[in-house]
Amino acid sequence: MKKNGFTLIELVVTIIILAILSVIAVPRFISLQSEARVASLQGLNAEMHGVMSVLYPKSVLQGLETKPRPNPGEENVIIIDGEKVHLVYGYPAADAANAWSKLIMAKFEDSVFNPERPADWYFQNNPADPYIIFMPQTKKFKSDSCYLKYTEAQSPSTPPTFEIVDIGC
Repeated sequence: MKKNGFTLIELVVTIIILAILSVIAVPRFISLQSEARVASLQGLNAEMHGVMSVLYPKSVLQGLETKPRPNPGEENVIIIDGEKVHLVYGYPAADAANAWSKLIMAKFEDSVFNPERPADWYFQNNPADPYIIFMPQTKKFKSDSCYLKYTEAQSPSTPPTFEIVDIGC
């Protein structure tokens, strides 16, 4: 007699083996995605620190380290590669369009107004707030709890702060 397919027992055994593998593999895969998001936030954090370590001495040489956030109509900028970069006490302002997008070679998009545009990083900030929040591509909103929060310098003696929130990554 010629065999034309799988027996019921072979199919059941195959399904059981696949179920066991998925129970083991899926959590590890999800964990890898989470770890990748956290690592990308840490990479952005390191890149921002690197930029600041080069930018701050240049702003000190130009006497910009004592200038606070400017009032509307005023400027506190440094020229880098022909671009005006907005500063607060010699450090980059919490402003993606006028500071960080000019300092980091990445595409930034506002996740409130442009969540469907492709970008390397998404951000949320209110120009009145002294901080900006950067999110990875797959967690585009602050409510996802997977972001890097940059708070600009609050005084000449208080440098900017960074906080990584990764509970939702």
